[in-house]
Amino acid sequence: MRRRRGRKKFNNRRVDVLLDQVKKGPEKSTDQQPERRWHASRTLSIRRDRELFEGLVTLDFDFLMSQNFTVATRNLADLLPQSVVGRATNGHGYFTDDFGTPLCFPEATFERILSVLEMSDPNLKPQAVRQRRGEMLQKFCDYILKHIDDDELDLSPEGQPFFGIEFLAGLKANTREFLTGMVLAGFMDDWSYRANTMRHHRKTFAGMPFHMGGGDILIVDAANLEMVGLGDTGASVFTDQEMRTLQDIGVICRNRHGDYAFPEYDQAYFRRQMGDGVCDDMAIIYIGAKFGYAAMLGAFVMDAIDTYDKYLLQMTWGGFDTYLAGRIQKHFLNTEDEPLVWDDAIFDLIHFAAKRNDPIINLSSSHRRLVQQEKGANVATVLNHWNFVQGKPVFDIKLGFARVPGREFYQSAWKRLKIAGLAVSEPTFIKTREK
Repeated sequence: MRRRRGRKKFNNRRVDVLLDQVKKGPEKSTDQQPERRWHASRTLSIRRDRELFEGLVTLDFDFLMSQNFTVATRNLADLLPQSVVGRATNGHGYFTDDFGTPLCFPEATFERILSVLEMSDPNLKPQAVRQRRGEMLQKFCDYILKHIDDDELDLSPEGQPFFGIEFLAGLKANTREFLTGMVLAGFMDDWSYRANTMRHHRKTFAGMPFHMGGGDILIVDAANLEMVGLGDTGASVFTDQEMRTLQDIGVICRNRHGDYAFPEYDQAYFRRQMGDGVCDDMAIIYIGAKFGYAAMLGAFVMDAIDTYDKYLLQMTWGGFDTYLAGRIQKHFLNTEDEPLVWDDAIFDLIHFAAKRNDPIINLSSSHRRLVQQEKGANVATVLNHWNFVQGKPVFDIKLGFARVPGREFYQSAWKRLKIAGLAVSEPTFIKTREK
């Protein structure tokens, strides 16, 4: 649904550019004009270019809201500003000029994006959005822990599917299988598990040395972090000694049981090793092929938690997804004397889904992409993945930000599954008429 929003006055040339982009759409424009991609990006200031920033934020958000998602509108409005942050920072989507040059606003933050959007929609006040996201995660957590011993789990309690995801409405899932997928996905981004995976699996499927990157999302004192001027903490590697120093000077918080609330505290990603991480699409497919549909849905829902967790009022030590996975594991340790998921299973998942395993994968769909019906498809991307696992024909859609062709991705996924001993049919594709 496209939202009507007030527009501020731009100069005539800028109006023409914006109107031209509205007609073409940002992604179509980029795809059809590859010769313009060589242009270097332009770095702009929100303060100096305020009117331009506000106009592009509004256009970009409206464009995203108009796309075909299998998510309720009320949830999309809280989800998509997060996508606009990345697009504004990196010069993607509508954040380009009339020559296709990326217009980057490195100062763009969740709050600054929402400060623009709330001018025409009071429901999008930054604190209100963060609070709704946090309440949604806590409600889900409470529900899971309350029904953790049930044989079957209702995925749309009280008629409301988890996180507004419409295709979950009316579904029930085997609880243990669903929780298994949650635990696997909840730990696959954890740096300690990734580091141990590289010790456990020393070779790729092709016999080359296995290597991957990663880091830790930690709670930081916002004022102290800004004062030390580290910039993008994910751009370079932090050693153990440097991490201890940042703790000593009060940048990284130490007390895992502390009460950490925004804006005094925030989260920051500290890179511990350079290299590529995990392909979420490949992880979801692996879990579906090995553990079944319920587990695949559990992993998919945990990926949603990881997304919403990025911008909350109350922060959870280690991230909400890792916290919840740990709570689930602890419950089964206490009641059955063993975890629901053993470490080896997590290592196998990380190894299988690593981008730099073989064949190499250069994409990872965000939650926004997984719940979107891409051009030419009539199902969400995550359901297209499940159709592939079942051996059904799939839509040859473009995947992730990199827009990797579906034929290329599913062929690579099939080859990895075959090496891993998981019997999935070679992909076939639905023929669609080009529009």
